[in-house]
Amino acid sequence: MQHARQRLCGNCLSALTGLYCAHCGQKQKSAIRHVGLLAGEFFNDVLNLDAKLLRTLKPLLFKPGFLSLEYFAERRARYVSPLKLYFLLSLVAFFLIQRSVDLAAGDQAPIRVETPAADRDVTIGNFNGRPWHAKTNPVRLAWLPDAGNDLINERLTRLEDTIKRRDWTQLLHAGLAATPQALLVLLPFFALLLKLAYWFKRRLYMEHLIVALHNHAFLMLAITALTALSGAGAWASGLVGWQNLLRLLNTAMLLWIPLYFLLVLKRVYRQGWPATLFKFALIGTCYSVLAAFGVALNVIIGLLFL
Repeated sequence: MQHARQRLCGNCLSALTGLYCAHCGQKQKSAIRHVGLLAGEFFNDVLNLDAKLLRTLKPLLFKPGFLSLEYFAERRARYVSPLKLYFLLSLVAFFLIQRSVDLAAGDQAPIRVETPAADRDVTIGNFNGRPWHAKTNPVRLAWLPDAGNDLINERLTRLEDTIKRRDWTQLLHAGLAATPQALLVLLPFFALLLKLAYWFKRRLYMEHLIVALHNHAFLMLAITALTALSGAGAWASGLVGWQNLLRLLNTAMLLWIPLYFLLVLKRVYRQGWPATLFKFALIGTCYSVLAAFGVALNVIIGLLFL
């Protein structure tokens, strides 16, 4: 009789021993329920995420390497996952930056640099050994149809016009829009740099990727804090005491960023200070070059779609 009453999973018909099926993982709670119950579960999930986020942000900001070590020690459920954390903080950071640029542009005329008329004869590149021109020397790629070549030349014309007008507001927006994509593409390369630098530690690539995600999440959190401090400084422009405090916090955050990355290497990989300092400088230099190249490439692509 007891065996006959045993519940079965609706998806795979395996015997159930809890809320989730041990065989296929399906949750044994129907989605077809009263709206009030679904709303209650939704708010419960949101509040749970808030609690996990608060538990995650404090060590992320003040304990370098702590979250990565917790992840390696299989203590993951109490924190937001590294990938979710990075995406969430990058969205917040670049939303705030874009808003601050929009507000600054709204308070004043678009950022332009006036130059003599002679200096406005700008060329954005050469094609067929001569300066590009939309009419006399357009881009013509044999493997592209006419519509594709026309689109490229149209975008280049708009880019040339923006540069000639010295309208740096649009260029700044293009750069900001390109940075998140560039950082996302650079994430696996940063993990690869860690893998190469700590080759003899015999850690899996995924472990280095977790460290890279937490480092980039911290960077997004630091950018968010710096943007908020900048906005607070503009708001408290007439209050000398607040201005000095905000300046001090801003300087402390700028100093904390490189120190944080150094401490991550020391605490996660546990090598001596000479080796850690050398690898910090080496990884930092390589990553800076990659970041500059990646951001520049994404800015160029972004400018073509102004």
